Amino acid sequence: MELINGIIFLTGIKFATAYDDLSKNKEATQSTTAPSPIDAYRAGNAVDRDITTCMRTDAIGTSSDKTVWWRVDLGGVYNIYSVNILFKYYDSFENRQQGRFAGFSLSVSNTESMDSSLLCYKDNYPPLPLLNFTTTCITSGRYVTFYNERLDGVAYPEGYEIANVQTELCEVIVKGCKTSGVFGYNCSKRCPPNCRDQVCHIQIGTCFGCSQGWNGTTCDTKCIDGRYGLYCEQQCSGHCKDNAVCNHVTGQCDGGCAPGWRGVLCNKVCKDGTYGNNCVHNCSGNCLNDSTCNKQTGHCDKGCKLGYTNALCNELCPSDFYGYMCKIPCSGNCLKKKSCDHIDGTCVGGCKAGYTGKLCTTSCADRYYGMNCSNSCPINCKTCKHTDGTCSCNPGWRGPNCSIACNKSYGEDCKFPCSPHCINQTCDPFNGTCLTSCEDNAYSDKCIAERRIDPLVAVSNATPVVVGGSLSACIILIVVVAVLVIRYKRKSSSMTKKTPNHSKVRQQMTMQSLQRKSYLNHNNPQNEDADEPDDLTPTLPQRSKRGPPTNKNIPVRNIKAQIANMSAKENTGFKSEYNEIPRGELHPCLEAKKSENKVKNRYTTIYPYDHSRVVLGSTKEDGGYVNANYIEDTKGQKTYIATQGPKPKTIADFWTLISQEEVTVIVCLTNLKEGAKNKCAQYWPNVNDKLQGGNITVRHLGESTYAEYIIRRFKIHNKAKQQDCVVTMFHYTAWADHGVADPLSLVVFHRQVMKATAKSTGKYTLVHCSAGVGRTGTYIALDALYREGQNTGKINVPLYAKTMRKDRMNMIQGEEQYKLLYLALMEAFRGPSRCVPTQMFLSEYQQQDCYTNCGNASKKSTLSSEFEELLSLRKVFSQKDYESGRAHITANYTQSVLPVEEYMCHLSYSKGHNTYYNAILLQSFLEKDCLISAQYPLPDYSEDLLRLVRDFDARVVVFLCPIKDLASSSVWFPTKTQVKFVGDITVKHVSEARGSHVTMTKLVLQSKENSDIRITVLECPTWIERQSTADKRVLLDVIKEVKTEKTSQEGRILVLSSDGATRCGPFCVVYNALEQITVDREVDIFTIARQLQVRRPEFVSTLEEYQLCYDSIGEYLLNDCVYGNV
Repeated sequence: MELINGIIFLTGIKFATAYDDLSKNKEATQSTTAPSPIDAYRAGNAVDRDITTCMRTDAIGTSSDKTVWWRVDLGGVYNIYSVNILFKYYDSFENRQQGRFAGFSLSVSNTESMDSSLLCYKDNYPPLPLLNFTTTCITSGRYVTFYNERLDGVAYPEGYEIANVQTELCEVIVKGCKTSGVFGYNCSKRCPPNCRDQVCHIQIGTCFGCSQGWNGTTCDTKCIDGRYGLYCEQQCSGHCKDNAVCNHVTGQCDGGCAPGWRGVLCNKVCKDGTYGNNCVHNCSGNCLNDSTCNKQTGHCDKGCKLGYTNALCNELCPSDFYGYMCKIPCSGNCLKKKSCDHIDGTCVGGCKAGYTGKLCTTSCADRYYGMNCSNSCPINCKTCKHTDGTCSCNPGWRGPNCSIACNKSYGEDCKFPCSPHCINQTCDPFNGTCLTSCEDNAYSDKCIAERRIDPLVAVSNATPVVVGGSLSACIILIVVVAVLVIRYKRKSSSMTKKTPNHSKVRQQMTMQSLQRKSYLNHNNPQNEDADEPDDLTPTLPQRSKRGPPTNKNIPVRNIKAQIANMSAKENTGFKSEYNEIPRGELHPCLEAKKSENKVKNRYTTIYPYDHSRVVLGSTKEDGGYVNANYIEDTKGQKTYIATQGPKPKTIADFWTLISQEEVTVIVCLTNLKEGAKNKCAQYWPNVNDKLQGGNITVRHLGESTYAEYIIRRFKIHNKAKQQDCVVTMFHYTAWADHGVADPLSLVVFHRQVMKATAKSTGKYTLVHCSAGVGRTGTYIALDALYREGQNTGKINVPLYAKTMRKDRMNMIQGEEQYKLLYLALMEAFRGPSRCVPTQMFLSEYQQQDCYTNCGNASKKSTLSSEFEELLSLRKVFSQKDYESGRAHITANYTQSVLPVEEYMCHLSYSKGHNTYYNAILLQSFLEKDCLISAQYPLPDYSEDLLRLVRDFDARVVVFLCPIKDLASSSVWFPTKTQVKFVGDITVKHVSEARGSHVTMTKLVLQSKENSDIRITVLECPTWIERQSTADKRVLLDVIKEVKTEKTSQEGRILVLSSDGATRCGPFCVVYNALEQITVDREVDIFTIARQLQVRRPEFVSTLEEYQLCYDSIGEYLLNDCVYGNV
């Protein structure tokens, strides 16, 4: 047998003879070596090509050693074809040797570590392995390792040797190509030049891996533009000069870096204070708040320090201007016409005559003038010019200084001569009264005339005039009184005739709750609104049958430009177009004006037309009257029912209408009470309660409350028809009767209704507000015209308004609602919904592997394009909208983010303090005005931060940074052993808890005039100011803590960052998105961001922040939320 083995060994294995022996006499190592006196079992025996000498290790299994290995170093990376293991002859112990051999594995690697090795062969039982073993192992590598084990607690198959398992290998022959970089029979062909380590498949020549910068099976394809390195996995920095692509091998920018970048890979931004090509230029150092300039252009993107201008902020303000962006003109009152200081506007050399103060804007106080206002005006001056003291004199004085008394004259500047009839022509210098007496025949104190009239004649002649005048006055008075009495009586008579006879009206159905209480308490003034005062009745416009041009079709893509044109000159276009639409009572309303039906009308001027009114079939006594009309869509099909808000006495009629007309969607656009005025009765039962009467039962199944609307579900049972149906009510709560809704808010609400109507089997959508014409008409037009625009690409607003008014009077009330309709349509067409179920979001998110252009500068990722669209839709406010922020410019952390006046948090008045703080109210997805976004407090305004917390009841305060990094923290934030006194507020430390990403501190605010307030302060100690965005984990953890705190206490959430926008934006977007996921199991980050930007346009202003929002939601769904694994 030994002779046979020797012959096999000497001749070689026939299927491997074409390849070289790579392992012969190469260095070998092993885990342990069995003891022997002459080193007979060393590792090298397995490669000495002498089959009579073998390697052997210590026994494993029952000993402490459980694993064994042997390894040969081929001396270089070669193409390998096969591994052959030979054993000596074991006579009758062959089975034992096979049992020891069983379970082994062979692996190939480029290093001695097995972590990166390739498994070449693994023995699997049965059967036991042959002792002369050969396996094909086509790969490349330097090290070939034999491995085996006998572990405790493992049940090995029958035949395996478990105790005293020694490993013995007599020869290990690794066959392959000894020459590097070749393959094929006899190793005669060259591997492709770009194969990594110059190795390839030994038979067909494909590469096992490519050199850096190449890919493909034969590594003959360069990395695509924007990728480089091993496996083309590295992404270029994207910052090469002139948008060139980087080197596909090294990733370097061979032509240099784009401005603002440096480093071998152009992946390092310029250091702060430098910019441009190779970062060789220095910033001006004059950027606002000492911020660094733009690393690419050197521009100060946030603006200049006070006193500097142009993009680089390297020019002083031009003469006669100063301050922020040099927009403030100097007073012009500096001494010697010098310019004021370019920073703060002060006149360094002093003020010219007549002015005082640092800015020389204050005129001298009354009766002072000259340099430094140090001269007093002469005592006899009436007015004194503050510059040079020039006087206008008091009566009785004249001269440049009013020091010369009048002589034979009087009055201001002595311009009136004394009467010549005064003795010696002397008179009082002030009023001209003669000082002594008059000459003969002169009279009055000024002696102005002669007494030549006979007193008796004068009296006699005057008598008829006096008597005649008195008589005429009496006659006129009598006539006036008579006219007033007649008009009063006519008016009283008219009013009496208009009083309806309430006794003739009776309610057709009594609705009662399950608790046996009358659902409608007619003695409750909050429910009874039939007798509202006249001022609640909408004014009926003058009747007009003029019609709008019917050819005004607007392509939806042009609607923004159309709105801009119509808004010019104070909305002239909207006013003109609206006033051309027919208005007033255009058709008969005879049924509505019947005395028995008048009480059912909420307003005395809003009636349904007879030709289009809804007629209730279940009541015959009153003609089935209800104040409601069918409304057609743009195609002329009856699609909507427009009705007034139900009154307590018409609730039964309302539900009868719902059941009869098979309505499954109700849209309510009014609150029950707005201000002190009742607008609509609560016509639905409370949750899990029901209304019952006649054949109809209404059960309230449940409701979901959101920030601006409520969705309720009812089950309607009609006993007569034995039918059940589910009705969904969409109650929009953010539209006041006087004023208009936010266009985007209305569109978001409309999208919710559209989801329901798309699935609805009902015949009509019922829409109501209070009167059922203004808000109702605006909403119906939005729905109808949006659908028309989606189908045809065009809309005709005035034509459809005319269509609605054909069937119900005065649909859409006023130019403001008419403009709102246009704005809402623009929002609906320009920014479509991106709401998706959470599972779809997660699937799309996991497929998104890059956020900019994926290495291809000619393409943009979906997220990048979406972000650009988001920025393009932001609302643009005027300077007037930032009036308070501009007036308190020094109270802002940065002047580039100011609060919009409409949404600003105005502090309560306190003597010695202003009411301004850079903070705005926001709504979450579920709660109105529950969030506040604000800037960090400046040191001089720390008390204002605490006033903000107190005035707006902010019980959770979130700092998206380490508080210790803020300059103001030492003023108001106490440590464990401290108490801070800030103005009249005392701040005490209660407790502190630290987490990996969030630190929580409990504080108490105390003041004499207010009760104690306990607040929770959360900070992010790992989110330092230099970071543009946070790790998604930080953002999720701080929001989780906020939600935990919010559930245990009332109050708002105050979120702060350096400017009240950066960082606050992603926080609010993710906070709202998590609420949407929790309630609706869907998410729309795009629309959430859009709605928040209505109040703070600077929210989410960078792609990095928008990406952070997506990453945070993706992380939440993958690891925090049960929906991620559904």
